[in-house]
Amino acid sequence: MSKKVVVFGADGRTGRPVVEELVQAGYEVVASVYQMPRDNIFPSGVHMEEGSVLDPDYVEGVVSNADVVISVVGHIKGTDPRMQTKGIKNIVEAMRKHGVRRLLSLTGTGVRQERDKPSIIDRILNIIIKKIDPQRIQDGIDHAKIVQNSGLDWTILRVLKLTKGNVEEKKYTLTEGGPAEFSTPRKKVAHILVDTIDKPEWFKKMPVSST
Repeated sequence: MSKKVVVFGADGRTGRPVVEELVQAGYEVVASVYQMPRDNIFPSGVHMEEGSVLDPDYVEGVVSNADVVISVVGHIKGTDPRMQTKGIKNIVEAMRKHGVRRLLSLTGTGVRQERDKPSIIDRILNIIIKKIDPQRIQDGIDHAKIVQNSGLDWTILRVLKLTKGNVEEKKYTLTEGGPAEFSTPRKKVAHILVDTIDKPEWFKKMPVSST
């Protein structure tokens, strides 16, 4: 029997390729969407659930029968500046309640670790983001703290800059401290997240998509 994976943020620019990658890998997929789309944006067989990650009752209902949870919840214009932190809190609580162990999440390289080796461009870009949108960086940091203290089998994937680019070869390099590659296509992020589901060497770690 295939594992059931719930994807929060499934209708976003990163969530869609994550869902597609999961289907290709043979997983049973539940796509959490903020609003039901007029057309089916996912491959056949994907089950959609409409609701907000900020609603704990909704999150609990979606997570209750899952084997794995992936969160690619991000910021768009008008969203709660604490979207990641509030959402992951609800996810973690629901997973604990229902005994779901495996959690994967996506965030930026502005969420630093002591052993990180950021490149000059990484430092510059994150300084700019901190000046323009400091809440975004802090939200990522606080979300990571909740995940780290969850007691779950978690992995937080960190990338510097997401792009639309296509990926012909599904090759990637993960390091614990970087330096990060300048840009990472969303399809590559999807492949990394799905490929890492059953890799315990990345449990309780925050790998960086590196060159």
